Amino acid sequence: MSRKEKIISALYLESFCHATEDCEKVKKAMFNLIPSEIWKKVNVKEIPLEGHYRNPITIIRVDLKDRESAQKAVEYIFSKLDEIDKRTIIGSLDLRMDSSSNLYLRFDKQQAYLGNIRLLHGDDVVKVKISFMPHIRRKHSIMYALEILGLKSK
Repeated sequence: MSRKEKIISALYLESFCHATEDCEKVKKAMFNLIPSEIWKKVNVKEIPLEGHYRNPITIIRVDLKDRESAQKAVEYIFSKLDEIDKRTIIGSLDLRMDSSSNLYLRFDKQQAYLGNIRLLHGDDVVKVKISFMPHIRRKHSIMYALEILGLKSK
């Protein structure tokens, strides 16, 4: 794999906007996870739901299916992570991958709104799904791909 090779096939972001939140601020938090030059290439979808107590909840989904832009966005996310978060992802990779080799990450929604990219294990998150190209399925090739994308610990 070289730096020019396509590694990422798509990037998906999802977050809940509760009745107490401003959905525009939630979208801003999500958009802060991707470089501004590719904001126009994303597809944003809002799905209205009703909570347990009939409170309005909106699921906001941001899809980036342009491979080149998705890869740039993943490189951007990895470049903004601190060393602890990078080590956490690498150390828990088996727990973050599904059977189709998609990588799942959860970022602090409040920090993302402020422009910081930080992992969070709570509920107030932006969920991110990174889909790799079909030829990247085995763990060693995923580890190598992550390193090329900038997820390497010092």
